[in-house]
Amino acid sequence: MKKLIILLLALTVVSCDPEEVVNSLDDVGIASSVTAKQSADDVLLEARTDYSSDAQLAGIYGWNVNRNGKVDLLSTSSAFVYIVQSDIKQENEFYVPVYLAGPVKSPVNFSTMLSFVNDENAKEKMNGVFGLLAQQGIDPSANYLDSPTALDEVFSISEVNTFYNANPNAKIDMFLVPSKTIDIISGIVNSADWIVHIYTASESKVYWLNSGTGIVTKF
Repeated sequence: MKKLIILLLALTVVSCDPEEVVNSLDDVGIASSVTAKQSADDVLLEARTDYSSDAQLAGIYGWNVNRNGKVDLLSTSSAFVYIVQSDIKQENEFYVPVYLAGPVKSPVNFSTMLSFVNDENAKEKMNGVFGLLAQQGIDPSANYLDSPTALDEVFSISEVNTFYNANPNAKIDMFLVPSKTIDIISGIVNSADWIVHIYTASESKVYWLNSGTGIVTKF
C-alpha cells in the first residue's frame, strides 16, 4: 500500500503544481507539513531499535521553520532534527523524519546548528547548553509547547515583530532543550524550553522562551 501511495505521489508531482500537491495531501490526511511534536514518538521508537534501548529525547532542532512553526517534509530546505540521548552510551544521535518512510539518522549535528548563529555571545551560550545534552534528556512527563504555539509566544514581543517585518526573508530556527523550574506548590518541575533564532545573512536575534512561565527573554 505504501508503495502505491508513493507511486501515485510521484505521478501527481510530475503533473501538478507543487503547492497544489501539498494541499491535496493535506486534504486526504497525509500532510507533509508537520510540527515539532508530531514525529517525536516515531523517532524514539526508531532510536530504541537502532541506537540504544534507553534512548530518550534530548532536544529538537527546527531548521528553517516557517512562521507557523512547521516544516515541509517534502522540502530539502527545512527539517526538524531530533536529538536523542543515551545514559548507556553517554552521547547523542540525530534523526530526521522522512515523508511516508519514518525517521532516519541525520548528518546534522551541533556544529551544523551553531554555524547559522552570527551572534558570538548567543553561540557561546548555546554551545554550553548543547554540551549537556549527552547526559541530559527531556523528561517524558515534561510539559512543553509545540513549535507553532512557541513561535506565537515569541512573536508576541514587539521587538521580534519589528525585526521580522523589516527582514521578511529572515530565517527561523528553533531549539528545544531540557529545563527545570521551581514551583512553590509543585517543587521542581521538569520541562523543556524553546530557543528561537531569527536571522539574516548578517544579523542574528536569539530569544529564550521559558515554558514554565511563558516569559520570553533575549538570549
